[in-house]
Amino acid sequence: MRVSVLFSNGQNRLLDFDDIFRNKWKVKKKDPESLLLDPKEFAKVQLNNYTLSWSNVSIHVTSNRGKMIPVAFEVGADTLLELSIPDENNHFSIGSIFRKARLSANLSQEEVAARSGTSRTYITKLESGKSDVELMTLKKLVEAGLNMKLQLEIK
Repeated sequence: MRVSVLFSNGQNRLLDFDDIFRNKWKVKKKDPESLLLDPKEFAKVQLNNYTLSWSNVSIHVTSNRGKMIPVAFEVGADTLLELSIPDENNHFSIGSIFRKARLSANLSQEEVAARSGTSRTYITKLESGKSDVELMTLKKLVEAGLNMKLQLEIK
């Protein structure tokens, strides 16, 4: 059971719940969350306020009065991010796209920087993913620096 998640930081990351349940959390048959090893039960997941919640799996927690109360099994966004790995199938990088275009145009970083009025250092940071780029700056880099047209598409 693999789930691709788009986090609020813009990263697409992959959660492999079979691996999480079996290897990281070492869920046993007696554990309430072992029910989620069944894909039909796992599919009953709901997203509530950035938290994955399974109302079909009940765990017990101790209230502030010391009483055991049943609650739905939940996994919060911080835990999900920690357990996830980059989703290479949904990876999107302006820098890598720009680098491919620059190389296909047979231009050096220095040439693109000179044509677009920026620095080679900025181009290096952009291509390595260490710097974000504003849309109008990207337009200038592509159109003035690469002598190409920038075209965006949302599908």
